[in-house]
Amino acid sequence: MKCLVVPAFMSLVFLACIERVQGQPSSAVGLTERPVTLVVPFAAGGGSDILARLLAEKLRPLLKQTVIVDNKPGANGLIASQFVEKSKPDGYTLMLGSNSTHVIAPLLLPDKGAGEAFRKKFALISIVADTPLVLAVGEQSTFRDLKEFIVSGTKELTFGTFGVHSSPHLMGALLAAQSGARLVHVPYKGSAPAVTDLLSGQISSVFLTVAALSSYIDARHVRALAVTGRERVATLPDVPTFGECGVAGLENPGWFAIFAPANLPDQVAAYLREKLREALSQPDMRARLRELGLQDAQLTPASEAQVWDESVTRTREILQRTGLDLN
Repeated sequence: MKCLVVPAFMSLVFLACIERVQGQPSSAVGLTERPVTLVVPFAAGGGSDILARLLAEKLRPLLKQTVIVDNKPGANGLIASQFVEKSKPDGYTLMLGSNSTHVIAPLLLPDKGAGEAFRKKFALISIVADTPLVLAVGEQSTFRDLKEFIVSGTKELTFGTFGVHSSPHLMGALLAAQSGARLVHVPYKGSAPAVTDLLSGQISSVFLTVAALSSYIDARHVRALAVTGRERVATLPDVPTFGECGVAGLENPGWFAIFAPANLPDQVAAYLREKLREALSQPDMRARLRELGLQDAQLTPASEAQVWDESVTRTREILQRTGLDLN
């Protein structure tokens, strides 16, 4: 009886085929087949878009692949979310989400049970930055600090944000509930028109991101009263947190994160997270994030999942505390 000898190269081909059947080819981890798409749930030019393009620029050489930023604005992020959740979970379609898109928006769905179902449609790759918010008044305002602002008697004060159902909308409502101030929300289609109305005296204040207000604060056109989060913002060292001002509950600064469709293979998720952390650790990237008022979260995968859970719990509590009917 003769023995059948299989050439070495045929063995390698056979093993490669086995890998493909098992769904674990090394090339899939390397994302070498086609460009990676990073979906942004808001229009170009905003804070989310700026961060997405910075990440895309840094990820291209690390992934050795083109990274395309695709803006899909509308419905408080739901249009982008629905596009991503229906995409193939192979690592080639990602989303720059936030606590607004992946916490607030699901909680506002008419079907309250849909919130948990929404979360199961996504894999959290990594939280990439914390996003503190700033309450500010115009330089011409008589309010010198937060204490004067929230004890202004029975007079109604307006606060502008970049939209209904946004994080600053909830924070403003919570500030009113915690302090007793009479605050009226004025939503805008972006930060720029809100600042314009603040400078012209049309509204009393704005609740926006650090990135949206930094240049105005530096030029002394706007006076920052307080920031959300547990620590002061590095670029605004003289601006106290709400906690320091005696107002509890606004410790959570908000966050940006990279998501993928559910059922993403663990090895692909780990690969993407490694490259994201490598991009965020580069000195020039850290400096740019600091300029934008963003803070590197520097979390482990386990603690990132916990942050997402805690954000859902905390936001639900805020909705109950404020009595806000955002639907």
